[in-house]
Amino acid sequence: MSDYDTDILRWSENQAELLRQHAAATRPNDTAIDWPNIIEEIESVGRSERSAVAGNVRTIIEHLARLQASPAADPRAEWR
Repeated sequence: MSDYDTDILRWSENQAELLRQHAAATRPNDTAIDWPNIIEEIESVGRSERSAVAGNVRTIIEHLARLQASPAADPRAEWR
């Protein structure tokens, strides 16, 4: 199992660094591969996942706060 399966942010950061190293070792006039944009796309995978998790955590906290403050009687299934 790779970091891709367990930690997409770490995977994307590691892959981007490896691609930077590889790009630095290639011939500078070889423009067939768009290294800067490929690296940026790989890095954006991890950032997107991190952003999605942060959004979900915010939603969970908001719902828990609303549940705590709600005067409704149990059960409050719509909040669970």
